[in-house]
Amino acid sequence: MENQLKLKIKIGQVEFEAEGDANAVTEQRDVFIQSIVPAASSFLDKIQSIETARTIEPPTNNQIVQNETAAPALPYSNASNNIDWSRTNLVSFLNKYGELSDQDFVLFAAYYYEQKQESAYVFTVEDVKNFYSEARRPPYCNNSDLLKRLVQKGLIMDAPNETGKIPKPYVISQDGLQYINTYTPKEKTEKKARKVPVSKKKNESIYAFLNADELNLSKYPAIKDLKSSKEKIIMTMYIVTSEKKGTWFLATDVEFIVLNVFNEHITLKQVQNTFDQNRDLFAKQKSESNKKANEYRLLSGATNIAETIISENTTK
Repeated sequence: MENQLKLKIKIGQVEFEAEGDANAVTEQRDVFIQSIVPAASSFLDKIQSIETARTIEPPTNNQIVQNETAAPALPYSNASNNIDWSRTNLVSFLNKYGELSDQDFVLFAAYYYEQKQESAYVFTVEDVKNFYSEARRPPYCNNSDLLKRLVQKGLIMDAPNETGKIPKPYVISQDGLQYINTYTPKEKTEKKARKVPVSKKKNESIYAFLNADELNLSKYPAIKDLKSSKEKIIMTMYIVTSEKKGTWFLATDVEFIVLNVFNEHITLKQVQNTFDQNRDLFAKQKSESNKKANEYRLLSGATNIAETIISENTTK
């Protein structure tokens, strides 16, 4: 019983009381002093500072009303740019930037998430799909191409990917941040200009299911960079065939894919002329779905042309 100890400590409204073995009480006291006392002292200091400020400079009636009605800080508040993230979504964040092109939209959407989490934001082509969905914006036909163009402009760059994860991750570059910070919002009068793109065919095609993001387009040269309609037609058929999405094509199928998947201008007449004038490059058969039309597939000569185009673009 000689080693019994009773101890009581009080700091403002914070109290510590212990009784028992002296060693145990001493240990509890040390924990209290090391962890609780500093926090309590800091709190009391703040209270004292507030009381002092009120004594020195009493608030006006207007200030009192504002203090009483001001909402408390909510999660995701960012004092550095006065944005309350709990009351901000992608749509409201982008409104201040006016009318955005698809490339700018992807860049600024990634910037929104980077600002919100206050650290570098890593994103993939799958995230781009989510950007469009969250912003209530019509989906883009080729999100991979959007990312490729942003990389080419130096506005985004490859993110560290030691494990080789697929799809490839990206992050906004320093040039991208500079572009965003100096961006001048464009007026919405540009909408008329946006309505003059290549008119996409509404005809039905068995290839209507195709999605550019599923065609591994990073392995192939961009259709838009090819010089002739013949090269574009052959490369389109080669990509779809190589990715095991189809083998036989109506002329209308090729026209549909080039316009709707690769977003490039081509006419049905150009496609049919290519088939008619290069019979040694394409096999032909009657279509089962359209008895009045023929279907075409690549022969070895056309395959060799496509592989040469790929090789030339790879070595550049």
